[in-house]
Parts: sequence; structure tokens; C-alpha cells
Amino acid sequence: MRVSITVNGLDIEASYRDEDIEGVFKPLVRHWSAAQRRLGGRYIVLMSAPPGSGKTTLSLCLAQLSHDMDGCVPIQAIGMDGYHYPNAYLDSHTYVEDGETITLRSRKGASFTYDVAGLRAKLADARGEHPTPWPEYSRVLHDAVPDAMEVTGDILLVEGNYFQIGEGAWAGIGELADETVYISAPMGLLRDRLVGRKLKGGSTQEEAEAWFERSDDKNVRRVLGGHVPADIELALGEDGGYTLTKGTELLVGDPHYERGAKGQRGHPLRPASPWSQLSDSN
Repeated sequence: MRVSITVNGLDIEASYRDEDIEGVFKPLVRHWSAAQRRLGGRYIVLMSAPPGSGKTTLSLCLAQLSHDMDGCVPIQAIGMDGYHYPNAYLDSHTYVEDGETITLRSRKGASFTYDVAGLRAKLADARGEHPTPWPEYSRVLHDAVPDAMEVTGDILLVEGNYFQIGEGAWAGIGELADETVYISAPMGLLRDRLVGRKLKGGSTQEEAEAWFERSDDKNVRRVLGGHVPADIELALGEDGGYTLTKGTELLVGDPHYERGAKGQRGHPLRPASPWSQLSDSN
């Protein structure tokens, strides 16, 4: 099935398997709609996946489906890229990696190049029902633009890379959401996509591969190398198809879920969060 969506201001057609649309995506949309109606207020979902996995396109596809499906609460899909530190900050701050002192700018996109404290504060603010300003990352300026958009949706789907890494400033960020989603993907597929993305942007093959080795590869391995368990987990295959690996009970109308047996808001099937034992220190 082809879905027409807008990504970074460009109209594109994304292609997904019919079985993924019908068996995974639509049930997720229905599940979040039911959860928002039951709990009220703004329902927040954090979706984490490695660079190159197509998480932005998928989040927008889910939002589009929510508008197209009868009886579903519309989803607002939004990214965390607006929380990149400004380039001026990245240029003036350094980081020691492999014994070498480098600017943060040279590792832009790594987990430590984001204003996580600002993101946490905004997620907490978005819990209310009022419109909330949100920054956007400009692909023209290659920099973050503060308060470029507003959070208005009753269901907010925030996509990013590092929500599930469970360390440093990112530890426990899932507590600010009602549900978390994690998507894994094969390294070979991600490498091909990320190098291809650089080539489309005008880089030579040598430049694209060098950037992958210097930056993207490390970021991908950080996300895939270990993650805090999410409420729902998906695996992206080499063929671009999705397999639900955790959380099926949420999609098939588990009776305990429907009765509202939950330990806390948004985490119906567990009495306490595994993040409660993690430190938020850097």
C-alpha cells in the first residue's frame, strides 16, 4: 500500500506491506485512540528507532491513518530533532572521543548533542490540554528553530533515536509518556539507507561512507546496542516489513487492558516502570 505524506516539507509516497498496514499500523492507531478516550487529556507516545530506520515517515504514516480511519482520535506526529543544541553551542563545546578532543558539531546527531533537559520540560508541559510551543529542525538552516510549531493534538506521537537508551540525561524519559515504542533494524539496511541519504544530498560516495564511519555508525550502534524495554517493540526487516515482537496483547484487545487494570497512567500491563531504578544524572 502506498501512503502519501509530507516529510520535511516534501510530498512523498511511502510504500508499506498491506499486512503491516492492516495487522500492525491500524491496530496501533485504534489502540491509542481507545487509550486516549479512556484516560482523557493528551496521550503521549515516544517512538524510538535507529537513524535510517524510517521512523519519521512511519510516524507521519500513523498520523495520516488516524485521520483516514473512522472513529479514531487524530494523531499529531512530531520529531525530537528541534532539540538539537544550536550550532553555535555545538561549535563552542567539545567532547573527548577515542582519546581525541572534538567539537560537538562534528558528532551532531549523537545522544549528547541534544538539549534533553529542554525536551523533558516540554514533554511535561505537553501533558496539559493547552497548545504547547515546540521547536523544529530546519533542513534549510541546518539548525533548530525555537517554538516553530504548536502541540495541539489529543494524541502526541514523538519520534526520535534515544528515548530507550536508558542512560545519562535520557534515563527515565519514558516516564513522561503514556507509552513507549522501540523499533529495531538490521545494520546492513541502515548503512545502505544512511549512505544513500548522503548521496542524495550531494555527497560523493567517499564522503558519504566517511560520514557514516565517523558519525552515523556510532549513533546506530548506540541505539541497537542495548535498550530499556519498551511497551511495544517492532522489528524492521531487510525487506522493509515490520514484525511485532512485543505488545501483541495491546493490539488484540487484552481483557485486562480493556478493564483498565494498570499500575500507572499509560502502562496498563505492569505495576511499576523498569526506569524507576535508573539515574537521571549525566
